[in-house]
Amino acid sequence: MALKSHSELEFTAVSTTNNAGSAPYSGAFFPGAAGFTIGGGDFTSNVTNNVYNPALEQPAAFRTIRLGDIKLLKEIRMNDKSGVVGCQSQRTTARRMYYSAKVVGGEPGAMTVALYRGDDMEDEWRQHIAKYESIRHPKLMQLYGLISTERLRGLVFHDELIPYLQFLRRFEYSLFLSTYIYSYCSSEYHEAMRYCRSMDIDMVNYSSGPGVEVPQIENVSFGDPHAESALLSALDQGDFYARCASVPSIRKFRTAFISTETLIPLGTVLRLNSPQKASRITDPLGIDGVNLDIHLEHDGEVLPGSWIRFDSNRAQYPEFKLSAYTSPGVNNKFWMAQANPIFAQLETTSNFKDYALVKKIEFILRCLPNTYNTREPEGYLFVSPAEEFRLGPDSFQWPYRPAYWSLDPSGTFPLSTEDANMLGFPIIHIETRIRGYSWNDRIYDSLRRFHQGKGLNPESQETAIDLGYPLYKLTDEEVPLAYVELDTWPASRCDLKDTALFQKLGHYL
Repeated sequence: MALKSHSELEFTAVSTTNNAGSAPYSGAFFPGAAGFTIGGGDFTSNVTNNVYNPALEQPAAFRTIRLGDIKLLKEIRMNDKSGVVGCQSQRTTARRMYYSAKVVGGEPGAMTVALYRGDDMEDEWRQHIAKYESIRHPKLMQLYGLISTERLRGLVFHDELIPYLQFLRRFEYSLFLSTYIYSYCSSEYHEAMRYCRSMDIDMVNYSSGPGVEVPQIENVSFGDPHAESALLSALDQGDFYARCASVPSIRKFRTAFISTETLIPLGTVLRLNSPQKASRITDPLGIDGVNLDIHLEHDGEVLPGSWIRFDSNRAQYPEFKLSAYTSPGVNNKFWMAQANPIFAQLETTSNFKDYALVKKIEFILRCLPNTYNTREPEGYLFVSPAEEFRLGPDSFQWPYRPAYWSLDPSGTFPLSTEDANMLGFPIIHIETRIRGYSWNDRIYDSLRRFHQGKGLNPESQETAIDLGYPLYKLTDEEVPLAYVELDTWPASRCDLKDTALFQKLGHYL
């Protein structure tokens, strides 16, 4: 093509109107361009329009629900103080509030709405969407739809959420009903958690008691005056004893220090006479299957004879704890079957909460700084084998020599307490701590009614005999013991301030 001279050029104006946002027309040379001119000449459009079919989008797993289609009915409180669920933690500032609500176009009945607010609401919301998208199980809350506005995020769930404790409190007047509800919900919870674990889903693991099979009571309303009778006939005796003993609202954790010289059997029953005095009122029960666990705070070496050796250069202040305990619920049900006969023998008619069942014994050894000699000698601490604490099938006590220091790695030449202190070794401090439960008067009254409803004598041990339970027997003479009850569970260590008291309990070797 012969080009014209520069003087002969003809200029063609091209519109430079800014049409941003409008679709480019078919065949355009420079679609979307603006703000330029093109000199004259011959031009040929050679534009190929390639039309691509976009990939089909996957349908959203959950529908988006407009905020205006939701009518909040009431706040759902998870505890007596606040309705906040998923409260603020060190990891997030998001707050999640639950409400009972009606949703336009949703289910006929009430549904559950969770609203998120706070700086981290977006991340928290998306994490929960991903979790609920990966699970679908009839025993877990099922997600229905999503809420997303400028200021908040939300989730809408099928059905109305009824807090477990709120529901349980409605039936606390009846031990039969509350026991059944507690056991049933525990069973449902454990089945849901098994499903989550099978799907490799991390869910919050709340303690809810043992997961046991619970008989299904059909066509009986808990508000029906005959509901108790229906449960009474359906509940197995052994299962009922184990379950009612586990209901949190009627049992109390008890923790105490006792003298290190006291022989205390597992499963025995104590009468708590005062904060510092108690009496053992029953003989050892003879329980099979006592478990022994050892916990070492610092690394120790287990020697061929099962002694444990600590090197003072490696662990200046080691800690050793031996726990002896029975399987969960085992001696609970033994006591529930026989408590009223024991009380009848004792002629006890009140203050049942003062009687505690020993479930666990802990032997704790730790080393305290030697304030009289701050030198750091080289040596070895030797701790007795676990089996030397056992004096019978279910009885345990500190052995004659539970621990000692030695300059010899073989431990052949033990140092006396005086010599070890003089050389500057840490002071060996030992404690015996017991844990157990007591129950209020209400449970024993309900047990009496349960036995009567089954046609049994509530003051007889015939039930325990028929079930093959080991029998409680009163001691020939009550065994007093020094006892210091602690207010917390799990209890803290002794505070070492009341030196005279803890020396009386034998806490120092």
